Amino acid sequence: MENAGKEDMPDDAGRKGLGTPATRASIIEKLVSGGFVERKGKNLIPTKAGVNLVTVLPELLTSPKLTAEWEQRLNEVAKGQASPEDFMDGIEAIAAELVRNYSHISEDGQKLFQPEKETVGLCPRCGKPDYEGKKNFACSDRACQFVMWKNDRFWTSRRKEMTRKMAADLLKKGRTSVKGMWSEKKGSTYDAVVILDDTGGKYVNFKLEFPKRKDGVNGKK
Repeated sequence: MENAGKEDMPDDAGRKGLGTPATRASIIEKLVSGGFVERKGKNLIPTKAGVNLVTVLPELLTSPKLTAEWEQRLNEVAKGQASPEDFMDGIEAIAAELVRNYSHISEDGQKLFQPEKETVGLCPRCGKPDYEGKKNFACSDRACQFVMWKNDRFWTSRRKEMTRKMAADLLKKGRTSVKGMWSEKKGSTYDAVVILDDTGGKYVNFKLEFPKRKDGVNGKK
């Protein structure tokens, strides 16, 4: 980083690097801990988040030229060749302009920072990815309308909530084994296989399949 941004410096800037080793080290650690760069051997590689951040920031803030100019001005202030008040006034003016012109991120820019969702499985209707939401497991294509609700009456009446594993099994195999479902009629719990019974309508249905009992000694069940 000793010569970072050297190619962007004006010929009369007289700069061959940015900051001091101490300040560079602290900045690098902040970038690494923030997930914007990662170490690979002796190299620092920008992450996807780092690239996205540079994409949405104003060019003025991503160029090393501004930092080099400020450091040059600070050296002039230290030598009594420039006024500290004028330097601070310049920074305030730049900050005010940035806030005025870049008060929010564009809609496209916001999409860059949306957390990546992990696919639960593929939609049995259209084959597109299904994702987990706060209350459901739904197809990524809204036009498809395939949704499995976590608080579906099928589950709540049995005192169960559909888990991610259950949803993944239902999407992949069309069935999932569930233990400890509640029977209101018998006042006890039971185990069964829940089968996805999707007819393509607005709501997804489920049905139960019970394991066959083994025959007794006398052939009785």
